[in-house]
Amino acid sequence: MSMKHKLLGLLAAAMVTTSGIAQQPRLTIEADRPGIMISPQLYGIFFEDINYGADGGLYAELVQNRSFEFHGKDALYAWSKVENGGAQVGWSVSGQDPLNPNNPHHLSLEITQPGREAGIANSGFGGIAVKAGEGFVFSVHARLRSGIPSHLKVRIVGSTGTVLGEATLAKPGPDWAKLTTTLKSKATDAHAHLELLAGGPATLDLDMVSLFPKDTWKGRPNGLRKDLVQMLSDMKPAFMRFPGGCIVEGKDLSNAYRWKDTIGDVSERKANWNRWQIAMAKALAPQYYQSYGLGFFEFFQLCEDIGASPLPIINCGMSCQFMDKQFVPVNELDPWIQDALDLIEFANGPATTIWGAKRAKMGHSKPFNLKFLGIGNEQWGNDYFDRYAKFHAALKARHPEIQLVTSAGPGPDDQWFKLAWDRLKTQPADIVDEHYYKQPEWFLSNVERYTGYDRKGPKIFAGEYAAHTAGWDGDNRCNLYAALSEAAFMTGLERNSDVVHMASYAPLFAKAGKVQWAIDLIWFDNTRVYGSPSYQVQKLYSLNRPTRLLPTRVDAAPKNFFATAGEGSNPGSLILKVVNVGPSPVQTTVAIPAWFQIKPTLNVTVLTSGSEKDENTFNDPSKVIPRENTIQLPGAEAEFQYQFPPWSLTIIKIKGK
Repeated sequence: MSMKHKLLGLLAAAMVTTSGIAQQPRLTIEADRPGIMISPQLYGIFFEDINYGADGGLYAELVQNRSFEFHGKDALYAWSKVENGGAQVGWSVSGQDPLNPNNPHHLSLEITQPGREAGIANSGFGGIAVKAGEGFVFSVHARLRSGIPSHLKVRIVGSTGTVLGEATLAKPGPDWAKLTTTLKSKATDAHAHLELLAGGPATLDLDMVSLFPKDTWKGRPNGLRKDLVQMLSDMKPAFMRFPGGCIVEGKDLSNAYRWKDTIGDVSERKANWNRWQIAMAKALAPQYYQSYGLGFFEFFQLCEDIGASPLPIINCGMSCQFMDKQFVPVNELDPWIQDALDLIEFANGPATTIWGAKRAKMGHSKPFNLKFLGIGNEQWGNDYFDRYAKFHAALKARHPEIQLVTSAGPGPDDQWFKLAWDRLKTQPADIVDEHYYKQPEWFLSNVERYTGYDRKGPKIFAGEYAAHTAGWDGDNRCNLYAALSEAAFMTGLERNSDVVHMASYAPLFAKAGKVQWAIDLIWFDNTRVYGSPSYQVQKLYSLNRPTRLLPTRVDAAPKNFFATAGEGSNPGSLILKVVNVGPSPVQTTVAIPAWFQIKPTLNVTVLTSGSEKDENTFNDPSKVIPRENTIQLPGAEAEFQYQFPPWSLTIIKIKGK
């Protein structure tokens, strides 16, 4: 029996009987006792440049090391010489008379023997993927140091050496100038490369060598990879936290993420190496850099595109406490605090302000409507709270309307977590960011974690969480069991949404073969993308967020059987979520007060599979995906029978008279 037919069989087995047959367990939705309003910001996403999430991923640039800012022995990483027809070429990375101070290196290329032509080739991020008929925009900053090249051409060359596309560029002059052209591929090839060729003899300086597909998200220059953004947009996230994560902190303060380096013309953005190069001993990534082509302007723009509130995180004067632990003295924090104030002006200020004008110059005259700002990422201890207090005082004095997010540390129950909440007894806070990377059993046993939290205290942001099947540094699997344990935990978030204001899984993206952290929502390579079972859970919860909680009681509930319900956005509609994290189906009576007569048609969505260990893959991306079905009741009833499949998340939409 195929998986499709098996699932349809499970749904058919879940068909209803009329009321009056007493069965156990009994799930009662108390529609006559509406509870708390559920936070409209509850389900969002968290982007960090880990697992090649930005360059080589979401950022659509196809050239790696485009500005020759990689360090040391990797200065020419992804580049090679091209010497055709007896040509000879010499090259070196130079810092003489650079393009601009933020882009201090470039390539000096000397064609000593002209031959037919010579130049350079770039292999992209593990190859450059092209499709037949696809258009590309090429650009390079160039200047002529000596000689007169007979021509300057750009080519896309396939994996077999066939020229797939070619265009001629204007000849450079003695001063830096940006040269641009377009070209089209005549064939599909997942492992093409780029060549920039000149006829010599001549000496050229080259910088910012760039190739973008024309078909980016919304067709924007310097744009984003369309299929990856679509995966985010399909989730309809309420917010997006960016740019991290540990890259906000950096290995040391010189490596810290400074948002001002990431705006303006891309050729003037200051590149940075990525601390994930060395953070994971099992997955070193020495060529992992941040071009900052995907910068704060692009993050804000992406949030606007997908309808998500922006939640930027800024450095609070501390580098990563797991690494070098460099701290700015408390009495020297003013420049870092000013960066935060300037960011608010960049996001929300009118175009007549200094930083609002910079936003407008980049093409967005209207404010981005920033409401939230995180102070530090995952810092802990008194060192953090002493600095947080300074940021809080300064930011609230100028911008009381901005909700500030503070850190509770790296764990959900360790000494730093306890210290954080001790400090928060006297330190004002709007939203507290709690993180938990734990095994699935932890999530199952902590569904009621927030039931006892103080309703008069700060709101909670479940800012980073994911179930790790083998512990955080083991051989973890993105399987159905992990996803269902998260789904169970999320029923508790929903029931306690008067405390839990926001929640986001982490990390978001992982590129095949370039993974530092193996539990992720969205997996991709240069041509394909799929969502893990956890992606499907997060998407289902986001698309089916009730507006108001309805108390839900399960009598005689079996082990690891969880439920939550609420009012839908349309009058008379209910949304029921049930998670069965067990190997057996659970036959259940679903009951609603008699005055709420259920209309005969139920819309049911089920996420399940043949085994709790099932995963999605590039070869089988739909192994674990939601299946939708409609169930017809005999008539208007106050209760019905339903059999919840093993290892499943079920969402039932109920309409009543």
